Amino acid sequence: MARRLLMRRQFLGPTGGHQKMFDYFGHACAHPNWSAQVHFTGDSVDASNPWRAAGASEVDAWHPDHADALLLGGMDWEAMPPTDGAVPVINLVQHVRHADPALPLRGFLRRRALRICVSKAVAEAILATGEVNGPVQVIDAAITDVAPGPGPRTGVFIDAIKQPMLGQALAQALAAHGIAAEASLERMPRDAYVERLRGCEVAVLLPHATEGFYLPGVEAMAAGAACVVPDCIGNRGYLQPGINALVPALELDGLLAAVLDLGDHALRARLRAAGGATAARYGLARERAAFHAVLDAVPMVGRAW
Repeated sequence: MARRLLMRRQFLGPTGGHQKMFDYFGHACAHPNWSAQVHFTGDSVDASNPWRAAGASEVDAWHPDHADALLLGGMDWEAMPPTDGAVPVINLVQHVRHADPALPLRGFLRRRALRICVSKAVAEAILATGEVNGPVQVIDAAITDVAPGPGPRTGVFIDAIKQPMLGQALAQALAAHGIAAEASLERMPRDAYVERLRGCEVAVLLPHATEGFYLPGVEAMAAGAACVVPDCIGNRGYLQPGINALVPALELDGLLAAVLDLGDHALRARLRAAGGATAARYGLARERAAFHAVLDAVPMVGRAW
């Protein structure tokens, strides 16, 4: 009989964090000795919910003690009993902010779990607190459903979902230089977003000042765009400034100068080639194999990691 992995989600809309938890749900379902189920909070929505779109197995009530293992992320710890139980917990940690003493996420580090960090930067951040209870493993985040498009490339696409004012200002500055640029200020459907990456000459990806990994940077490389991606700590594992992307400061003048530099066709071609090679290292099969190895090592209920 397959062992049962249980997940809990409060799904109020699509986010990168939800997408990566959904990827891990799929990894568990693909394991020959495991099955996976999800419980949604009462305020969760159906629109854009990848679990419900995929017909994932759901449970109506949250009973963490009825599973063989739990997969928790973010604030999911709030739904756990105050003391650690017998069921092994796998905690997917997706941001360096889990080490921020001003956030409740920091306190959760004291709860017993095996923690999977989506980048080395995240692992270093939480380990530096000295408060982590349990082993820590890095499985670099993987991209899904992105490949270069067959058609011609035109213009500049700015992913400004996390920096709308800066993205809008950059688009206006580029227009003043006669460069066509589209700034995406709100989250769009996944298919439409990927098509924008596949159709642009240059992709400018604007993260928060700190991130856990920042998948859009690798996704744009996989789509074949020449990339401009400011540093956000979590992306240091894949960024090679001047080799696979231009890495200006997260401010208007530096971003504008970087895009203007990419008027050089040879530079764009070099970045695209190196970016494609980088993206090839972050495939979903690698992430799945690494998580399957974790599942193979999950102790039986009642035993510690």
